[in-house]
Amino acid sequence: MYKVYLKQALAMLKENKLLSLISILGTALAICMIMVMVITYQLKVKNYSPEDIRDRTLYLRWGGRTHEGNNYGNGYLSLRAIKECLLPLKTPEAVSFSSPCRNQLASLPGGKERKDCLVLFTDDQFWKVFNFDFLSGNPYNRAEVESGIRKAVITATMARRLYGTTDAAGKTVMIGYKPYTVAGVVKDVSTIARMAYSEIWIPYSSVGEQMLADDTWAESITGWYHVAILAHSPADFDAIRNETDNLLARFNSSLNEYKLSLYNQPDTQLEMVIKGPGAMGPDKTKTILQYLLVIAILLSVPAINLSGMTLSRMRSRLSEIGIRKTFGATNGKVLVQILSENMFLTLLGGVVGLVFSYIAIYLMRTWLLSESFGSVSLIFGGTSMLSVSKLLNPMIFLYAFLFCLLLNLLSAGIPAYRMSRKNVIEALNEY
Repeated sequence: MYKVYLKQALAMLKENKLLSLISILGTALAICMIMVMVITYQLKVKNYSPEDIRDRTLYLRWGGRTHEGNNYGNGYLSLRAIKECLLPLKTPEAVSFSSPCRNQLASLPGGKERKDCLVLFTDDQFWKVFNFDFLSGNPYNRAEVESGIRKAVITATMARRLYGTTDAAGKTVMIGYKPYTVAGVVKDVSTIARMAYSEIWIPYSSVGEQMLADDTWAESITGWYHVAILAHSPADFDAIRNETDNLLARFNSSLNEYKLSLYNQPDTQLEMVIKGPGAMGPDKTKTILQYLLVIAILLSVPAINLSGMTLSRMRSRLSEIGIRKTFGATNGKVLVQILSENMFLTLLGGVVGLVFSYIAIYLMRTWLLSESFGSVSLIFGGTSMLSVSKLLNPMIFLYAFLFCLLLNLLSAGIPAYRMSRKNVIEALNEY
């Protein structure tokens, strides 16, 4: 029976090519827009290597300087503030601090050719919070960071540019005209992982006073660093925030004139994405509701349009429905036939929409996956590499086809139900 319905659907496609094309493209474009939003959300918020434990990581990027209730600007956190407000935390598994990416020159010793690269200054806990895939060597450890030794971890692309191979552990690289020993080589990192992204990572203590000195004004509460806090479980987030608030209150009580504000941080990955590059951002609940409203509009508009086209097509087939009922077809069988034919069109549009969505994500990846015009990818040319395994997530496929089903029911269900209940004589009069 369903083979007959499939043949009729194919015949219907050939009979009215323009209407069928509009129907398929309407479904495809709606699915494409929804899929682009879902995939972008997944890549920005869900676990993505080397930030593959985002679901139990909190972030603290900014601090505000206040004096007698007045705000005197924002900045990254100082080592003093981090050591007194965050490193003493007992609840989390690990606390790491690192600088934003900085532009430096990298070259071989004695080499004339110098290459601009992005460098991140980190502590040793950075390698515990973020899971990098090492191709050779190992990260630097706590003793090496405390000693201020000049070691570096570089990406595979940087290793090939400098040495022609990824087996570069133990070799020497000049960073900012200073010699560093390559401790390890890791797989390239996408700018999607914006807290971990860089081309070279070095100990913060290896660059001397440049990165050790805090801002001299406002009692040295701002400086050069932001913080990532790895919890044992998401259930510990509230306890970590409470403990941070207590440490912050104790820290502020030790200050004379200025106070440090953390703007309700630390944030989850979702909260950090919603806030964007600023210290404060829109309300999380309000933002989520806005996104849901946009999705609802994207769902309803094509569904209404397709419903009108389906009703028009059904009216032209009233005589066929009347003849079928004359030969004993029930309302239910007529309804199933109409829905099956429209399901075929909707699923066809769904497949096209999925293809469109992946093409759109690839072509617009820099714009969609950057947080602002000041993002690493736009300033320094970082690459928003996309993992095929992330794009081809089975759950996304499931959501897409559930959307196909919903769209089919919205666009074809009501017209099909009305047409299937037409009186036989009334339907035959349309012949």
